[in-house]
Amino acid sequence: MFDAMHQRINQRHLILFVEIVRKGSLAKAADELAITHSAASKSLRQLEEDVGDRLLERNRAGVTLTPSGEIFYRYASASLTALRQGIDMIAQSDQHARRAVLLGALPNVAVNILPEAVARFKARHPDIQVRIVTQTNRQLLMQLRLAEIDFVVGRFAEIDEMRGLHFERLYYETMALAARPDHPVFRIAGGVTLEQITEYPLVMPPLGTVIRPEIDRFFLSRGIADLPNVIETLSVEFGRAFVSISDALWIFPRGVLQADLDAGVLREVPVDLAGTEGAVGITTRSEPGLSRVSEEMLQLVRELCLRRARNLHDKKFI
Repeated sequence: MFDAMHQRINQRHLILFVEIVRKGSLAKAADELAITHSAASKSLRQLEEDVGDRLLERNRAGVTLTPSGEIFYRYASASLTALRQGIDMIAQSDQHARRAVLLGALPNVAVNILPEAVARFKARHPDIQVRIVTQTNRQLLMQLRLAEIDFVVGRFAEIDEMRGLHFERLYYETMALAARPDHPVFRIAGGVTLEQITEYPLVMPPLGTVIRPEIDRFFLSRGIADLPNVIETLSVEFGRAFVSISDALWIFPRGVLQADLDAGVLREVPVDLAGTEGAVGITTRSEPGLSRVSEEMLQLVRELCLRRARNLHDKKFI
């Protein structure tokens, strides 16, 4: 009976259960793991059926562990930690390490840092595969926890999303607002205001991304609670193409837009976006265990990020 039950319980069920306990809410855990609430509820029911006992009690405050749940949580949490440590130990061994580097990146870093980092790495290791995953920050952190990727390069996440992870800040980056060079916004006498900006379609990151709250907080702090015409996307290609054929304005991390601004493909709208700064860096699992080649790639990314930080600092004083 135990063997059959053990085979049915999978790692994602355990991760969901542990996350529910840590968050104190099934809904928050589902959001954290980027799955639907109904899928999370179904997985929890399946886990309780496999265990043969109720593990959680729901109430207005969220969820509480049953006596069986307290026992199960202790061992589920420990087993996940042990599993990650085992994966990390394998990765440390040159004899068994996979010949690949798997990393996650947000658009600002994928555009500015990674091309040169990967070029340098492949010059040294042409036989080693490099896989770059570009998703939302929440999805990337989930994959990092599961050891499906080695590290993530991007903005700092919310504190409650960083449990079991370590963030190394390398530089700060602000948002920029851009439009096509002949956009009517540049013909507004006396300069454009934020209220006038909201009269145009705004292209911005989707809800649930790490950078969207920074944008929303910025507008709220200026007394603008409603953005009536928004197009949400993380696609740099779509954003560039869309603003070039429309009156839309594009608010995105400066690192993504800078090359188009320098080339004259886009033009920066002169508004003060102070307060949209965000820390950019590298997120890893708290437990050590990167393979030698993954550690080498991480060091290349670190060096290029620090170089970018110096360049950004120097531009402030030009």
